[in-house]
Amino acid sequence: SNGLLNLSNLVKNPLPPLSKADSAEAGRLFNINCAVCHGAKGEANGPVAAKIGGVKSIIALSPTYSDGRIFHVMAYGQGNMGSYASQLDRKQRWMIVQYIRTLEPKKDATATAAKPDSAVAKK
Repeated sequence: SNGLLNLSNLVKNPLPPLSKADSAEAGRLFNINCAVCHGAKGEANGPVAAKIGGVKSIIALSPTYSDGRIFHVMAYGQGNMGSYASQLDRKQRWMIVQYIRTLEPKKDATATAAKPDSAVAKK
């Protein structure tokens, strides 16, 4: 399914920037569905992360992932993570993609997409 994953990189988030209400809802959905493993800030330190093992830090990876790829991971799963397509509808998954972007370290004006490590190194 690498071809599918590569295609997912080209998919743009179809939602406009979230309203305050949608932002709050995206945060709520993240906390219910994602934070138990990934932690409230996406740092792979959720309450069940140790029991499951192999939980990835979302914010370490997300700066290097396109919106489409993050959506794809939620839809189809990756590694130990199963699909969340039955728990979260399409719109909810796209809302969570936008929410994840708010968790990422703020980029410097000098940081570019060509240097994906820059966002990770600033911890």
